[in-house]
Amino acid sequence: MQFSVFNLAIAALAVCGDVVHAAITPAQTADNIKMLTEKSQALQAPAQSITIINGPLIVVGQGPFPTIINGFAEIITIATTSNAQMQGSSNVPAGADADLIFDAFREFVRVHQVLLNILIGKAGLFTTVPIIGQPIATVLRQLEAIVDTIAFQLIDTVQGRSKDLTTQANSLSMTLTTAINSYDGLSV
Repeated sequence: MQFSVFNLAIAALAVCGDVVHAAITPAQTADNIKMLTEKSQALQAPAQSITIINGPLIVVGQGPFPTIINGFAEIITIATTSNAQMQGSSNVPAGADADLIFDAFREFVRVHQVLLNILIGKAGLFTTVPIIGQPIATVLRQLEAIVDTIAFQLIDTVQGRSKDLTTQANSLSMTLTTAINSYDGLSV
């Protein structure tokens, strides 16, 4: 999925440092969330490929961890731009638009939790290689911050599904915390 021309223009202005407060439609919000979902989905294969042999290659910038870190950085950038775009959006009452956004967010949470759970499972491989923990924990903390920001923005904007969005956000937050703790414990 690609940014629409509108979204690219907003992103370009954001990169230039201009403050952008243009409202986006619920469909554009859902598309942005779907883009985050696709990026999370794409990181599942590299996460699955982590082994005790290729994990330590992070020290020389190789193996699956640099791909994962770069992928998370891309998710953070897209989410930051999406959040800026949502700043001017009006409230979305209950109905089809609220459902569209909620369904997109619920799918993002599902896919992202699969990715995080893969990483949580792989963390146990590296209890004797603590150098891996810090870079992963750092990017996960950055990811947590923007995901929380997006979730709060959605909860405030999509009032028609705020309870459901809160439930999803809390679930994702717990998984993120577990992932961060799994890698934080691997620090030297």
